[in-house]
Amino acid sequence: MKKPTDSVRFRQALLKLLESNPRDEDRLLAKFEARSGDQPPLYSTILYILTHLTFSEAEAERHFKRIRSHRARVKEKLGRDVGLRVAILDYFVNVSRELKSPKVIEISIYQRTEHEAVTDGLTGLYNHAFLTQSLRREVNRARRHDLTFSLLMFDLDNFKQVNDTRGHLEGDRVLVKSAALIRESLRDIDVPARYGGEEFSVILPETPRAGARLAAERIRARVEEHFKKPKRGLAVTISGGIATFPEDAGSAEDMLRRADEALYRSKAAGKNRITLLGRERRHHERVVWVQEVVVEDEKGKSAEARIKNASESGLLLSLPSPIPVGSHVRLVVRTKDGAPRDLRGQVVRVAGQEPTGFETGIRLMNGSGSLLALPRDQPAANR
Repeated sequence: MKKPTDSVRFRQALLKLLESNPRDEDRLLAKFEARSGDQPPLYSTILYILTHLTFSEAEAERHFKRIRSHRARVKEKLGRDVGLRVAILDYFVNVSRELKSPKVIEISIYQRTEHEAVTDGLTGLYNHAFLTQSLRREVNRARRHDLTFSLLMFDLDNFKQVNDTRGHLEGDRVLVKSAALIRESLRDIDVPARYGGEEFSVILPETPRAGARLAAERIRARVEEHFKKPKRGLAVTISGGIATFPEDAGSAEDMLRRADEALYRSKAAGKNRITLLGRERRHHERVVWVQEVVVEDEKGKSAEARIKNASESGLLLSLPSPIPVGSHVRLVVRTKDGAPRDLRGQVVRVAGQEPTGFETGIRLMNGSGSLLALPRDQPAANR
């Protein structure tokens, strides 16, 4: 499974390959081609780096085969090997004519430009644009593979006072050191970014609430410890908020909004602390409610299901086949008066198959219409 930063690291590895001695180029490329498993696309990435032309991986692989044949023909005519780069250039200019006015650029310059495009110039963390792209990819990956992940949002406390009393150069120093402390506290697969100003965000792949809290607390404690005895002026602390997919949100935008909401609660509660969002489905009484319902998934596929219990904020269903965690669903329920009730929800839990089907937890979404009028004469379900 690809992590959010896999494509960047893969491209950096290819850039190093292309910067290597041309004599080693074919041998190193063969190692990449021999790799198996779920890895980023090879041929389309190489062609994009060298030509800035965009192809699907299948198209790029076909072009690469033709380039190798073209290189062999040129070698036969010239009596020497022109190398991969010249063969690619000649192929796209004189054979396929995909390139009209190519420009030669040193790989090291291109690599530096690529790096600058995804990183924050002051702190060296990923920038806001890369964070949002990575967050969307991680939501899609988590949905596809039924995974959970967490998003941390941090804000340096009273940072304006640092700038006002010690100057912007000192403020920049605090930002750079705080970013370093965040980076040192994380795993290689985590994605730390400067969200903007004195705000930082971190994507923690395959990390539930408990693990996210440990990571966030580690960062908070390290920042407090480092800045607790400044040479002059104010001590620096950091506040944080945590949102977890899919319990708290089902989209990249909602993850950012919910993590920011948790951060705001940390600020309002006195700063220098970490806040997790509460589980909304625990805020309401659940009641047993055996009721038939039609569930339609994101692809429009419908299935009949049975409600086992319900609350003002969610339902527990028994489904004949599983729907991936994080998926948005439409539910049509027939109430006692026979009128259909149309609701929108999100799958937040799928348990193993029972004799009657898959136990599926649905969180009802805001804006889904009037919530269910629950039968209060039924016994309460186990919480």
